[in-house]
Amino acid sequence: MKVLILTLGFFAVEGGEHMTTNRSGLQLIGEVVTVSYVADPSLGHGKFRIENHGATTVTAMVESAWLDLAGARQPLASVSVYDLNLERMVNPKGFKVDGGATMKFLVGFPKLVYEPRFGETTAIGLRVIADHQTLEATSPVVFERRIPKIP
Repeated sequence: MKVLILTLGFFAVEGGEHMTTNRSGLQLIGEVVTVSYVADPSLGHGKFRIENHGATTVTAMVESAWLDLAGARQPLASVSVYDLNLERMVNPKGFKVDGGATMKFLVGFPKLVYEPRFGETTAIGLRVIADHQTLEATSPVVFERRIPKIP
């Protein structure tokens, strides 16, 4: 099901993307992170992208990040931003997104060992300030348990 509500500026898109947008043409979109494991799964990043549909470069900064475990938010105090396009770390307190461009990035944090209960949802949340506006999105985490091969 696809839903588009322009009045509020929120989108829900088929395919697991979670995003917000604003009237200036900026969108923060959370993408699915898959954790494949045999035992002791761990989390260490969320995956996001900022789409700048405007003509001018904007500066963005991470205001906050959190781990959402079954609806309970746990703040992530120390985060880093890795630009997937440039393949390098950028300063979470100020990074640029060119006009008409999309910046794909990972938000990293110290590794947490966590195994969800059956049916429990997990996501990494992110709030970014860009062009004097606040954008928020979640990056859902999908856990896939593997069964080890027995020789």
